[in-house]
Amino acid sequence: MTTTQQIAAGQTTEPTKVQGPLGSLLSLVMDIGLPLGTYYLLKNAFGVDVITALIVSGLVPAARTIWTTVRSGKPDQFALAVLIVTVISIPITLLTGSPTFMLAKEGLGTATLGIYIAVMALRQQPVMTAAFKPFIANSVRKSAAWDEFMVSSPAFRALLVRANMVWAIGFVVEVAARLLIVFTQPFDTAVWATNIPLYVTIVGCSIVQRRWLVPVAAMVNTAAGEK
Repeated sequence: MTTTQQIAAGQTTEPTKVQGPLGSLLSLVMDIGLPLGTYYLLKNAFGVDVITALIVSGLVPAARTIWTTVRSGKPDQFALAVLIVTVISIPITLLTGSPTFMLAKEGLGTATLGIYIAVMALRQQPVMTAAFKPFIANSVRKSAAWDEFMVSSPAFRALLVRANMVWAIGFVVEVAARLLIVFTQPFDTAVWATNIPLYVTIVGCSIVQRRWLVPVAAMVNTAAGEK
């Protein structure tokens, strides 16, 4: 239900910080559990109509996206785009009276992200490098080696481009799976089931990307003289 908002919130967090288990659990509750709980509570316990329940439940991750952007101290274009899509979708949903649109529109942000990653990768500007670097270049010497390879090694950059393309393809596939769920499953099922493709995508891409990130890590470790 909040795929693109979850991604945007992740994009705005500082890349050098790695969440601990408690922080990750809290983020999971905020991004999925709280919106879903809010939706079902409003709809089933208080008899709120479906569209209103969807809109209110979607405000939680939207607020988190704004908060992480403010906390990072710098604007994030993708997060801003997600918020714009969310704001625009609310009056459209109210005018059309289609709660299905409210679920389906999340795919717009994810598809845009996938296309953006692919285009930048093809331009030899892998935008997810900032997400990869903290896990691989986790020391001063490794960071220096990473930066040097980014400037001087086409082979190094090619590996990162391929790892980026894994995520670009994954996000586009996620959109197709989301739309399939939205238009083939009962609405109450689709509300929670549309979260499944995102997490399958994250796990799948994290596994597949190793084919290219393992050699990246090996190059960095060798150059830095560390393991």
